[in-house]
Amino acid sequence: MNRVILNNESTENVYEEIAVPIIDSAMQSYNGTIFAYGQTASGKTYTMIGSKDDLGIIPRAIHDIFNKVKKFPDREFLLRVSYMEIYNETITDLLCDTQKMKPLIIREDFSRNPYVGDLTEEVVYTPEMALKWITKGEKNRHYRVTKTNQRSSRSHAIFRMILESREKDEPSNCEGSVKVSHLNLVDLAGWERAEKTGAEGVKLKEGCNINRSLFVLRQVIKKLSDGQDGKLTRILQNSLGGNAKTCIICTIIPVSLNETLTTLQFAGTAQSMKNTP
Repeated sequence: MNRVILNNESTENVYEEIAVPIIDSAMQSYNGTIFAYGQTASGKTYTMIGSKDDLGIIPRAIHDIFNKVKKFPDREFLLRVSYMEIYNETITDLLCDTQKMKPLIIREDFSRNPYVGDLTEEVVYTPEMALKWITKGEKNRHYRVTKTNQRSSRSHAIFRMILESREKDEPSNCEGSVKVSHLNLVDLAGWERAEKTGAEGVKLKEGCNINRSLFVLRQVIKKLSDGQDGKLTRILQNSLGGNAKTCIICTIIPVSLNETLTTLQFAGTAQSMKNTP
C-alpha cells in the first residue's frame, strides 16, 4: 500500500491506516518492522515517539498490542522488550544503567540468524511497564542541538517487542506449540548536510556516521527491490523481507529541493521492494 500523508493529518490516523496492519500481523506471528526515514528535522522522532499530548507510533503500538492480547483468551502471551541505539556505528543497550553501558557485538545463532549479544530483554505485563523502559532508554540516547533542530537525534534507535504465545493448557514441550514474532519500531537519525546543520568536530563525525549507515540502508533496499542477492541483504532479510511485513515512513520538509528529491527517490525504490517468503 502506498499513501501520501499531508501535514494536517493526525498521528492517530497515520497509526490506524499504516501501522495497525503490521501490528495485527505480529499478533499472528509475522515479523514486523516500521521505521521513519528522512532528512534531519523532518519529523521522524515526532512520528515514532510523539509527545505527551499526541502519542507517536511506538507508544500507540504498545497500548494496542496489550489490548489485542485480550482478544485471544485461548492463548497465553509472554511479551519482552529491548531498546538499543547505533551511535557512531557502535551498538549500545539503552536499558542498561549508564555506568554499565558497553559496546555490543552482532553475533549469529546456530541457524546463522544475526542477533545482538548481551542485549537486555525485559518481560513486561502492562503498557505502563513497557513505556517506563522507553522513558529510561530515551534518557540514555544521544541528542544534540543543531542549526536545523533543537533536539536532533544522533543515533538510530531500535525498540523491539518479542511476542511469544501458545495455546493455554498445552504442554510446554509440545513441538511447534510456541509462536514467536519480532516487532521492530525504529527511529532513524536524519541524514544531513554539514553546511546546513553547522556541524563541526564531534557533531561532524556523528553526521558522517549517520549518513554512511543510511547510505548502506538505501543500498539494501535497492538490492531487495531489484531482486538481487548478497550477504548484506541476507543479514537483514528477517527484518526487511521473508516472513515479515515492513512499513517505511518517508518524511519531508520544504527546505531544500535536493533533500526532498533524495527522500522521494528512496520512497520510490522502497515501493518496488518485494518480500520472498
